[in-house]
Amino acid sequence: MGALAVLLPPIMPAGTLTAQDAPPQTDVYVADLSVFEGLHSLRDVKNVTNRPEAYDNQPQFSPDSRSILFTAAQEDGQTEIHRYYLSSGRTTRITRTKESEYSPTPIPGDRAFSAIQVEADSTQRLWRFTMEGMDAELVLRDVAPVGYHAWGNEQSVLLFVLGDPPTLQVADATTGVSEVVADSIGRSLHKIPNRNAWSFIERISATESWISQLNIGTHEIERLIRTRDGGDFHAWTPEGVLLMATGGQILQWDPEVDADVDTGWRVMADLGHMNLTFSRIAVSPDGTKIALVSLSNAPDEP
Repeated sequence: MGALAVLLPPIMPAGTLTAQDAPPQTDVYVADLSVFEGLHSLRDVKNVTNRPEAYDNQPQFSPDSRSILFTAAQEDGQTEIHRYYLSSGRTTRITRTKESEYSPTPIPGDRAFSAIQVEADSTQRLWRFTMEGMDAELVLRDVAPVGYHAWGNEQSVLLFVLGDPPTLQVADATTGVSEVVADSIGRSLHKIPNRNAWSFIERISATESWISQLNIGTHEIERLIRTRDGGDFHAWTPEGVLLMATGGQILQWDPEVDADVDTGWRVMADLGHMNLTFSRIAVSPDGTKIALVSLSNAPDEP
């Protein structure tokens, strides 16, 4: 059960919880995302899970931008995948398994999503489900324990594989073969829009980390920008603007405009007045919505 604990915390570094610790109490927030003269902004921030004593985390938008898949803990502590519908505000449970699932992620070119399943023997591997949560199928039989993942295309998937240190691996879903491409990495993995590349956190030292890109075809790594305050969680807008969560702020960096890798970050939103502490962040494919995760210590309204 020790590996399971690493999946749970959205803010604390991997390995800081034990199997006996309760998962953090987190909520998923959704806001409208807009841009004016190059600077993005948030509007109508809303707590869409609002379960003060529960764990709701790891939001990912559906390909049509109409709903959000997320991980939700049940009363018995088991986690299942749920879907929140943006238009109606309705939430439904998607998976109904005997195991816990985490990190739901739509699979490109497939009406399905993948998730990390904690199997009966506590092994963490990557599984595929239909969008209705049916027909569970193991994707990578020989790669474990998987903590987080991001698809690059229908075949290539980037993996955070637990270990000391954790390793970044590129796997082929067709052959099942994986390759270690980096270590000492963060938990936030993303496909970069309009580029044949992923982004990930590259930890250089205790005081220095970068958001770097990994070419999907060549596996060549290039550093993009230093993180702020040792942050981990980031996301991309469809136009290729990088957003990053740190404390109660959301920062942005436009590689076409903010060239400086040390001072290029600009504050696009500061919700400290709402007593929010952000961790995970996701942007809808159409660029109009943003999902954020915060500890459940904030009021319902700003």
